[in-house]
Parts: sequence; C-alpha cells; structure tokens
Amino acid sequence: MKRIAVITTKTTAKYQDVDFDELKKKEMPFIKKWQEEGILENFFINSDTNGAVLIFKDLDLEQVVKNVEGLPFFPYFEKVSYLELNKIF
Repeated sequence: MKRIAVITTKTTAKYQDVDFDELKKKEMPFIKKWQEEGILENFFINSDTNGAVLIFKDLDLEQVVKNVEGLPFFPYFEKVSYLELNKIF
C-alpha cells in the first residue's frame, strides 16, 4: 500500500515576532479534517516541536504537496521532504 511521508523542519527561534501558538490553533483543523477524511494516517510532532512527520495515504504526491503548502505553518518550514513509501505491514 502506497504512503507518502512528509517530514517538516522549522526553527521557531528565527521568528521571534510570530505567534506559533496561534498558528497551531489554525493548523490543527487541517490535520483533524485530513484524519476524518481518512487521508492522514499518522501525525507526529518532534519532541522539540520544531518539526513534524505526516503520513498520507490514498493521495498522489501532487495532492500531498498541495495540502502541505496550504498549512499555516508552511511559510516557516525550513525544509520539507516527501518520501513515497510502500507499506508492508
């Protein structure tokens, strides 16, 4: 089964004027909606909260990129990696 892992990295210390708690409130509805739609299988936040891993299913890479680029946090990501995977179990 095909999955796409999205690995994001941001450094909040670079953006002293940004209210990341407020952005988080705007971002979570996207995450919950994707989970309810069944296209987001897993969502992990780095323990230092400066990044995340999202595992999408039933979408092609173009759709995943479009979704991620629509996130409120997207302008603050330093790096976004997309990995196409085959789930074995």
